[in-house]
Amino acid sequence: MADKKEKGFGEKAGKFVGGKIGLRITVTAIMALLAWYAQEKSVTIAQFNQAYASIPVIGILIAVVFDYGLDTGKLYTKIFGKSKNSFEGFIFGMIAVTIFFLAFTWIIAGVITIDLMTISPEVLVAAGLVALVVLLPNTGTSEWLLWLWIAETIVTGGEYIALLPAIPIFGGG
Repeated sequence: MADKKEKGFGEKAGKFVGGKIGLRITVTAIMALLAWYAQEKSVTIAQFNQAYASIPVIGILIAVVFDYGLDTGKLYTKIFGKSKNSFEGFIFGMIAVTIFFLAFTWIIAGVITIDLMTISPEVLVAAGLVALVVLLPNTGTSEWLLWLWIAETIVTGGEYIALLPAIPIFGGG
C-alpha cells in the first residue's frame, strides 16, 4: 500500500484562505500592505538600506536559522494540525507572524513598545520584510536575508554593523 503524502502548508492553510492560490493572494496582500505603508511614510531606499544594514549580525543569523527551521513546515503543520478548524489554525498562524514581526522590530529598533508609531517607518518596513521572508514557506533553501544584509552593509560602507542589538539586556540602548 502506497504511503499517503502528508498535506503541505499550502493545502492546510488553504482550508481557510482558499488553497495555494488563496495563500499566495494573502501573502501578496501582506506585501502590498507593507509597500503601501512604506509609500505612505515616504520611506526611501536609502532609509531602508540603513535600517536593514542596522540589523545586528546576531539578528540576521537568528533569522536565517529560523528561516531554515520553519521552512520545513513543521511549525505550520503543528499549528494547523492541532487546531480543530481552519479558522483557528489561521488565527494561530497570524499570532505566530505577529510575534515574529514584533521580535524583529525589537531586535532592529532596540525597544519593546505596543505603540509602533514611536518606531521609525523604515525599521518597521525592514522588520516586516524579515518576518515575511522567514515565515513564508519554501524560502529557507537559501540565505536571502543574509545576502541582502551583506549587500546593504556594502552599500552603507559598513557604517551600521553591530554584533548585538541595542537592547539594554545586551548592554545597548
